[in-house]
Amino acid sequence: MFGTVEPTPFDLEFSLWRIPVRVSVWFWVGGTLLGYGALKAGVQYLAAWLLVLFVSILVHELGHALTARRFGYSPRILLYHFGGLAMYDTYGWRESTTRSVLISLAGPVAGFGLYGVTQLLLLFGVPLLPKEMPDNVWMLLAFTFGQLLYINLWWGLVNLLPVLPLDGGRISQALCSTRNPAWGLLTAARIGAVVAGGAAVYFYMEHDTYAAVLFAMLCATNVSILQERGRW
Repeated sequence: MFGTVEPTPFDLEFSLWRIPVRVSVWFWVGGTLLGYGALKAGVQYLAAWLLVLFVSILVHELGHALTARRFGYSPRILLYHFGGLAMYDTYGWRESTTRSVLISLAGPVAGFGLYGVTQLLLLFGVPLLPKEMPDNVWMLLAFTFGQLLYINLWWGLVNLLPVLPLDGGRISQALCSTRNPAWGLLTAARIGAVVAGGAAVYFYMEHDTYAAVLFAMLCATNVSILQERGRW
C-alpha cells in the first residue's frame, strides 16, 4: 500500500538528536490535498494545517525512533504522502515481542504527550496573550490548537486499531508471533482485514468518505497479505 518513496531534489533533510529525517516533497502535496478545505478560510489556515501536520507526525515518528535507538538500533525517519515512517535495521535478528510492542506504542504515546502539552498551553499560555489581538488572529489560533488536539488524540487512537500496517496492527502481529512469526503475521492480517472492513463500512454510513476510503485501502492491504501466502 505504501510503496517506495524515492528521493527528489526538493526533499527536506535534517537531523534531530542524531536521527536522520527526510521530508519528501510529496508530504506537502499529500498534506495540502488532505487539508484543502482549510484553504476556503484563507491561505494562512492551510499553512497552519501543514505546520500542525508536520509537527504532529514528526513527534509521532520521533517516539518510535528514539525508543528504537534506546534498544540499540539506528533509526531514520521519513515523512511522505501517507504520513510517516520510522525505519531501523534489526540486522537479521528476530526482534523480541517486548521491544516490538514498546517501539510501536511509543509513537502514539508521543502524540498523546503532545496532546497534553497543547492542553496545558490552552489552560495556562493562551490566557496570557494580549486580549486586544485582532479577531482573525484569535480565530487562527483556535483553529491551530483545535487541529493539534484532534490529530494527536483521535489519529493516535485510530492508529492503535489492530490493523496492519498501523501501530496497533504491528502490536497485534508482535503479540501473535511469540511462537511462530509466520502464523503471527497471518493472524494479524486476518484481524486487520475484519477490523478495517468494519471501520470502512462504519465511516461510509457516517458519510466520512476519506476515512471510509482509507480503511477500505487498509482492508485491501491486509487481504493482500493473506492472498500472497494463500491463507485465509
